[in-house]
Amino acid sequence: MLFLLLALVFSAVLALVLKYLNTGSPYGVYLVNYITCAVLAFATLQPRTLYNGDATPCWLGAITGLVYLASLAANGYSIHKNGAILSSVFTRLGVLVPILLSVTLFGERPTLLQGLGVILAVAAAVVMNGLSGRREAAEQRVYLIPLVLTLLLNGTADAMSKVFNQLGRRQDDGLFMFYIFLFAGLATLVLLLRQHRPVTKRDVLFGILAGVPNFLSSRLLLAALGQLPAFLVYPSYSVGVILVISVASFFLFRERLNRRQLGAAGMILAALVLL
Repeated sequence: MLFLLLALVFSAVLALVLKYLNTGSPYGVYLVNYITCAVLAFATLQPRTLYNGDATPCWLGAITGLVYLASLAANGYSIHKNGAILSSVFTRLGVLVPILLSVTLFGERPTLLQGLGVILAVAAAVVMNGLSGRREAAEQRVYLIPLVLTLLLNGTADAMSKVFNQLGRRQDDGLFMFYIFLFAGLATLVLLLRQHRPVTKRDVLFGILAGVPNFLSSRLLLAALGQLPAFLVYPSYSVGVILVISVASFFLFRERLNRRQLGAAGMILAALVLL
């Protein structure tokens, strides 16, 4: 249980760090973030080798790294446009993507409760974005496209772990994580070079601040899955991150959800528990 609690705390810290990325080109921060994660991942490899007889961690990690970069960029943009609370809710709602892929590609069948969770989650997304009154819309504008991108890309990133579970070997989990961060960092470096933008001291600071909780949340979640059943870990992790960010955003940024969004957020939390 301790690993799970620490994982959701570090995931919330990552979202709150991204809250401060108000610059128009945050890729310097992302580069340092991925370098930090790759260094930490390599330091924890046992044995410390970059090839363990199977190329799956390398090529699948490369694909996943590109998706990770896209999801991080979408998440940071959504937090800037919609705030940390709404963005975190839709990040957690991305759990729908690996569930759908598992059903369609891997032959898994959801239970009745999980099916009800899917329906409730979709209904909550409609309520969150499509049923606002004029007065509420004037008070707080919701940017739907960043939220949808956050949902899809974060869900796809989670789904890649399921793909690796099907194709890879358990002893290569550390290598898979290392190559994810390595290729995400290389893709970020290409973007930086095309923009001719140097990495600043601010980028290094925020990159390390984001990279440490980014890596720790991923590793601690894996550790939690080794001790607790997945049906307990994933809903608790999703709900816990939302609650931590909601409380922290209220005290740090004075962010509040309106009544409609509070109701929709409650529906999403219930859906995640059912899932």
